[in-house]
Amino acid sequence: MNRLTLLLITGLIALTGFSCQDESKNNFTLTATITGASDNMIYLQQRKAGEWVKSDSASPEADIVVFKGNIDLPEFFYLTVKDIRGYIPVFLEQGEISLKSNVNNLRDIVVEGSKTHKDYEDFMQSLASFDEKAAQLGQEYQKARTEGDEEAMKKVEEEYEGIEKQKSKSMLDYAKNNNESVVSPFIIMSNTYMFDLDELDEVTSGFSDKISASDYVIFLKDRVSTLKNVAVGQKYVDFTLNNPEGNPVSLSSVVDGKYVLVDFWASWCGPCRAENPNVVEAYNNYHDKGFDVFGVSFDKDHGKWVEAIEKDGLTWPHVSDLKYWSSEAGKLYGVQSIPHNILINPEGIIIEKNLRGQELQDKLAEIFAE
Repeated sequence: MNRLTLLLITGLIALTGFSCQDESKNNFTLTATITGASDNMIYLQQRKAGEWVKSDSASPEADIVVFKGNIDLPEFFYLTVKDIRGYIPVFLEQGEISLKSNVNNLRDIVVEGSKTHKDYEDFMQSLASFDEKAAQLGQEYQKARTEGDEEAMKKVEEEYEGIEKQKSKSMLDYAKNNNESVVSPFIIMSNTYMFDLDELDEVTSGFSDKISASDYVIFLKDRVSTLKNVAVGQKYVDFTLNNPEGNPVSLSSVVDGKYVLVDFWASWCGPCRAENPNVVEAYNNYHDKGFDVFGVSFDKDHGKWVEAIEKDGLTWPHVSDLKYWSSEAGKLYGVQSIPHNILINPEGIIIEKNLRGQELQDKLAEIFAE
């Protein structure tokens, strides 16, 4: 783990308790000028496992703070200002780095001295056309939905999928062609939901040994390992969580010689709730023939979880640890977006993933016709 220390500008050091810091070990300096920050506390943070992790904080003088510390490989950080909405993203690396921004627009930033940050900015700019098109399609979809035009909605969905494929290919191509840059694994890690196992495995195995110690490369290697462990053709991984009454229920107790759809969902997830009637239909049609559903919720509010179960008529077993995206079962199965499901056969083998809508009905019809 990097040892980051924060030193205020000269004149404030003695007041912060950092005056005895051995500055000979510092290999980076970030001078941040945030106009309008006044004396509001400024935080240096990272996002780790979906949580904000504060590295340090300080009050600026004349809108300026200086961060000093030791870092091996470049890492992505955020500067936030107390009581100001938003954040300033910056890639820190060894050397002298300057950053300028304004509390009225924290995304309007100028960073100098960090080649990694420049590479990141350039690549993100190359994706702008995809994002603009996606935003436009979003408006078209909403209009079609309001007008009840299902044909137009379907057309927009197909166009959106095409844009997403082009965007993901652009990311993969960049990562493969820049396999010594930490920007590459960071971009792939930030968008892992867009790539299948084979794509992730190929791009991750291609990263240079020079960046093998990067947290982002390590994360991707772990994710590839997790996904391989729960890939189609593998035996399911058992887990036990509490049901709504607080009693522990294991997945293995439900599988027990049946076809089981492990359904990862949440009461707050609109697409999940929209899919629930389809799962209810599948359950009603095939439960008596040997089909069951095991609901795993990413909720954090017990009351809303139970309310959604009752309102949507989900009469199968349900469990949750109420840890939201930190769900232990979700981690075991590498779930990064919901709805997500896996279908397990009576022998305990995962045979399909993410069957939704008519695909789920067709697969079950095929299974039970046999």
